[in-house]
Amino acid sequence: MLGTLVGKLFNSALLPELKSIYTETLSSIPSLDIPSDKIVLSSFNRNIKFVLLLFIFSMTDLWRYYCLVFSVYTGFSNGLLLFFNISIYKFAGIANYTCCIMPQYLIFVPSFLYIIMNLHKINSCDDTNQKGKLFLKQFPLFLLSILLILIGSLAEGYINPLLLSHLAGAAK
Repeated sequence: MLGTLVGKLFNSALLPELKSIYTETLSSIPSLDIPSDKIVLSSFNRNIKFVLLLFIFSMTDLWRYYCLVFSVYTGFSNGLLLFFNISIYKFAGIANYTCCIMPQYLIFVPSFLYIIMNLHKINSCDDTNQKGKLFLKQFPLFLLSILLILIGSLAEGYINPLLLSHLAGAAK
């Protein structure tokens, strides 16, 4: 909501230039020849960094702040993306926004939520022995979350460009 509100507040100052950049990018997607494996690798690297930071911060008292910053950043950027799509395409912008974040977010969101909830469970345990046992018990599911992030990255690299190309072709 904050990203959408900021987009609305800066509508007159930033929107014309950002609309131009956004529409040019969207219209040039079909002609871009970016290999899907590079998109997958970039997506996986970006998301694995978030996971590693979640893991590292979960061992400190700062993990709540990192989770908050991570959530605000994700929500803010998605709010701006939604605002741009709605301001450019009106009601159809909701469908455009959905194409921008699908299908990878269907996989990323549950995976990150699972990681955050389980790291919180491990971090909130006071007994060191119990904490180690809990970590070992949760570790296979943590690895499953990493696998889901890889699957989401594959979706972002192979399925999402097809949706965006189709969307750009339909917009012409």
